[in-house]
Amino acid sequence: MYSNGHHGAGGDDNGRTDLFVPGRLCLFGEHSDWAAEHGLHNGYCLVIGTDQGLSAAAKTSDRFTVETLLPDAQGRPTGRTRQMSCPWQEDMLLESAKDQDEFFRYCAGVAHQVFSRVDGGLDLRITSMDLPLRKGVSSSAAVCILVAKAFDTIYQLGLFPHELMELAYRGEKLTGSQCGRMDQACIYGKTPVLLTFQKNMDIRVEPLFPAREIQMFFVDLAGHKDTVKILADLQGSYLRSAKLKEALGGENERLVRSAYRALTAGDAMRLGELMSEAQEMFDRLVAPNSPDQLASPLLHQVLSLGEITEHIHGGKGVGSQGDGTCQFVARSVEDRDAAMEKIHRSFPDMQCFPLTISSSASQGRKQLAHAR
Repeated sequence: MYSNGHHGAGGDDNGRTDLFVPGRLCLFGEHSDWAAEHGLHNGYCLVIGTDQGLSAAAKTSDRFTVETLLPDAQGRPTGRTRQMSCPWQEDMLLESAKDQDEFFRYCAGVAHQVFSRVDGGLDLRITSMDLPLRKGVSSSAAVCILVAKAFDTIYQLGLFPHELMELAYRGEKLTGSQCGRMDQACIYGKTPVLLTFQKNMDIRVEPLFPAREIQMFFVDLAGHKDTVKILADLQGSYLRSAKLKEALGGENERLVRSAYRALTAGDAMRLGELMSEAQEMFDRLVAPNSPDQLASPLLHQVLSLGEITEHIHGGKGVGSQGDGTCQFVARSVEDRDAAMEKIHRSFPDMQCFPLTISSSASQGRKQLAHAR
């Protein structure tokens, strides 16, 4: 057991600690994390945290309580809240994690993983969110990381990022989720990272430091996708489909290696071209294995919108793909703003979010300014 200590930076007079966890945008390499577990080929992906995320306040408690905002039908926050509260007991946490009707089962799963490390429970209130939910930007993983970070901060566990990622992953898997291991990389925030996955091995994480700033944006397609169905379809087809194994193995490695070089060089044009190439490969080799979910009519309407061609270098789907979210590399800040405006004009229900991949020099300046 760990004793309860000081609450650390961000705490207030009531013992609450403020926390923030961003979403995660998979630039390249979707589905290669779980595919690597079959041992046929290493998985590689490039990810970055979003500007948007979940803010919360946490404090110690003799129970496990989580309160969160509720999304509307499009996965956007409504201002309404929902809460669960159960005794700080291992069996109660496990029961909640296994209950498929429990809205907070992921949170309970992470708490169950932490149970033996702490001497009390947690009161966690999500106070604001601007992250699109159920759209492929890891809102579920962000919640799991949030719970893990809350326990780590409140009880001063001193856990490393990869340990927090492991707690969050195991907590979500406990619920029966088929999530892969890339989602929890949202813990690294706005630093782009290369993740390497190998069967029965820890994830290898390498940060990238782009030479030049790259302007991007992503779009909530205001559609519907069933990630559980997509994962079930693809995982069920993987060992039987040579094309799917090629897509998530050798082809994925080739694209990620090229994207790594482009991102490190700050080459926005090449990065955008590779995104378009990756989408073509996905549609050809992966999508046929889940035709209902990965036909993605909204995604393809936006990707092919002629009005934005002059403003972008390329784009692709996000996460498990489907009609959840798409992303684009813009030619400039002005082009990004123009493209977002044109998309919103053509598709009023869709919502656009800017994303700047900072250069290594600007990251250093921000860190220096923060230190001062």
